[in-house]
Amino acid sequence: MTIADWLTLARIIIAPIVFFLFFFGNTLTRIIAFVLFGLGAISDTLDGYIARKTRLSQFGKLWDPIADKILTGLALIALASIGVLPLWITFALIIRDIVVTTIRMVKIKKKGKIILPVLIAKLKTTFEMIMIVGLLLWAAIVGDKVPTTLYWIIHIYGAIVVIMSWGTGIHYIIKSKRI
Repeated sequence: MTIADWLTLARIIIAPIVFFLFFFGNTLTRIIAFVLFGLGAISDTLDGYIARKTRLSQFGKLWDPIADKILTGLALIALASIGVLPLWITFALIIRDIVVTTIRMVKIKKKGKIILPVLIAKLKTTFEMIMIVGLLLWAAIVGDKVPTTLYWIIHIYGAIVVIMSWGTGIHYIIKSKRI
């Protein structure tokens, strides 16, 4: 296994820890969950950089996108379960991720082909991470009470993330048909 693979594996291990510390925790455990999520998000960028500079492994091709979805998916579920993130945003993002990840896995398994992300997908991921990190921090420090103004900001920003997410998801679906 490469260094990038170990970082991917670490993300898979961190994801349920973040969820449980956040969901069942108090202020301190939620802050720890926030820090762990941040480290997981940074490791995603780092393992991608390392893999491109060294070599892409078969493990990384398959598990890197899955690790990302596990980490973000469990964070989204934790935020929705305490009422900080609306359920419709959570479901829309997780369903899209399941669809795209399934398509990517099938293409890798059947044809050995990787559907590379487009630039807008990287931007989508950045917007999604900003939303998750911001809400994890809010919930860790302030709690699960969301004032009306923030409630609407979350809905509007979340809608932008969902539109970007499904836009890139549709792109993946179309691109996968051509491969």
